[in-house]
Amino acid sequence: MRLAADKHAELAQAFARDGYLLLKGFFAEEIAMLSALLDANAALLIEREDITIDSRGAGASNLGYLGKGDDVVAAFARTERLVALARELVGEDVYLLKGRLNIKWGDAAPDRRGGWDPHQDRAAWAREGLPGAAAVTVAIAVDDAGLEDGTLEVVPGSHRGGILEHTAVEAGYGLRESLVGPLIDAHGRRALEMAAGDMVVFSGDLVHMSRPNLGSRRRGLLFLTYNALGNCPPPGVGPSRYHASEAIRARDDAVLGALAADFRAGRYVPGIDWQAVARERDLDIAEGVDSGWSDLTPTLR
Repeated sequence: MRLAADKHAELAQAFARDGYLLLKGFFAEEIAMLSALLDANAALLIEREDITIDSRGAGASNLGYLGKGDDVVAAFARTERLVALARELVGEDVYLLKGRLNIKWGDAAPDRRGGWDPHQDRAAWAREGLPGAAAVTVAIAVDDAGLEDGTLEVVPGSHRGGILEHTAVEAGYGLRESLVGPLIDAHGRRALEMAAGDMVVFSGDLVHMSRPNLGSRRRGLLFLTYNALGNCPPPGVGPSRYHASEAIRARDDAVLGALAADFRAGRYVPGIDWQAVARERDLDIAEGVDSGWSDLTPTLR
């Protein structure tokens, strides 16, 4: 899916109003590479991913530190049409702040069905030293997902109120009902049914959440967060992986297309650069940084 320059301006207006965009069919045949990645590496992913606990005490999977190596995730993260959209929405050059996989495994891992309580991503980023709001996240659907599968849900327009207070909510962490309830009453709560290849772009200040996966099939999302180069934390503040001296080097869309063609022909096997993941994770550990909701959410390492 290629977007014309004038379409970017129209999308930017809608994004400013609602705090998110749902782009149907943004990726097409390329998405099969991510699906195959999850199929072939399910056991390894389940072994290595972190577990975040929701307010009901259920576990949700979260594999971070992606996109900065040499693998299929980085190929998606660097594709020009995606980088150009992020650049348009934040108004300047961007770099990849973080990448992660959030997988609700369904019957493949019944203990990994948990949801995500209402929250804003920038609440964590700000605590880790990100100075402002000029960052956007894309969520790429690897699988078809509806409400039963725990698809992403958003509160349109909730980004306009800035960061709200996050705290412990039963066994999990996020926004209390006393804060979320009035926002939902005012703006509604929208479940974004997605087909594989669809993509949601949303503000770090947007209140979003998801329910547990009550179905049998997998629901996988690849999250990529792009930060404005001018919103990079000052030297010595925040995790080293939050720092960048230059914009991401976007690659022509044809590169990802060629990779997909090689995959279909059996010449390419999509994988994860586990050495890069380990390098980023080890750096966080050395710096005393914990991934996610560090002091209130249990994680398995």
